[in-house]
Amino acid sequence: MPPHTIEIIEGPLPQALDTVFDAAAGGVARFTGRTRAEAHDTHGPLLALDYELHEPLVRQVLRDLVQAVCATHDVLCISIRHARGMVPVGRASVDIEVHAAHRSDAFAACRELIDGLKARAPIFKHERWAHGTSWATGTPPPGAAHLA
Repeated sequence: MPPHTIEIIEGPLPQALDTVFDAAAGGVARFTGRTRAEAHDTHGPLLALDYELHEPLVRQVLRDLVQAVCATHDVLCISIRHARGMVPVGRASVDIEVHAAHRSDAFAACRELIDGLKARAPIFKHERWAHGTSWATGTPPPGAAHLA
């Protein structure tokens, strides 16, 4: 299996993320998920998301996803970073970078990784609003049934 990195980082991800470089990569795809500004009908504007996770289980799920993606795509290397703890609006909570020989593999692998992470990883979001809190219920990504 190609080299890959899985990191759980306390708080929001750093603004400037280093990239993993592979000279054989003809395509690099990256997905960065950020806490978006939104408002709740009774709690007001969103201030931050507080991510709770079970790190050993999250790491195992991500290793399994990486292994599955590498088995079906010509991937050279993968980097996955996810935040734990408070991530304010506008800051990054997840970053996935895939290097592949061809762009089609890079795009497909990157999408499969974020969809699989959202569907399978035991990561929970506690929403911090201006006037209260709630737990995000989440919506499985399209086609997530095959990831379960």
